[in-house]
Order: sequence, then structure tokens, then C-alpha cells
Amino acid sequence: MTQEEILLELADILNVPRGTLTPTIALADVTWDSMALMAYLAFLRFNFNVTLKQVTCTDFKTVADLLDKTQV
Repeated sequence: MTQEEILLELADILNVPRGTLTPTIALADVTWDSMALMAYLAFLRFNFNVTLKQVTCTDFKTVADLLDKTQV
């Protein structure tokens, strides 16, 4: 999965228009809440077989932080 494809999926999770998400966007500026975190964790598990344990919304500050976990 390319970074562009990941950003499209993250845009859906964060409820922003597709194609507008960049790594520098602060999660405080988008819909980053517990439901988005759960969707993100499911996305990681399904697409990358990555399971993060004991994480909270505050563990991530930018979209780049989310992208870092997709680097397998």
C-alpha cells in the first residue's frame, strides 16, 4: 500500500475530504477521537497485521505519527 493510498484511508477515518490530508496536519485540527482511534487500530490490524496496545488519542499528534505505524 502506497503512502497516497494510506492517506486516502486515513482521510476517511478522520472524516476529511479525500486528497486533502498531508503528514503535517495536526490531529487536533481534524476529527481525532476515540472512535477514530479504534478505526485506525482496525485499519492497522487489517492492512499491516500491526497491533498497538495501550495507546490513547494523545499518543498521536500529527498525521505523520499515524503514518509511522504503517511502515512495516
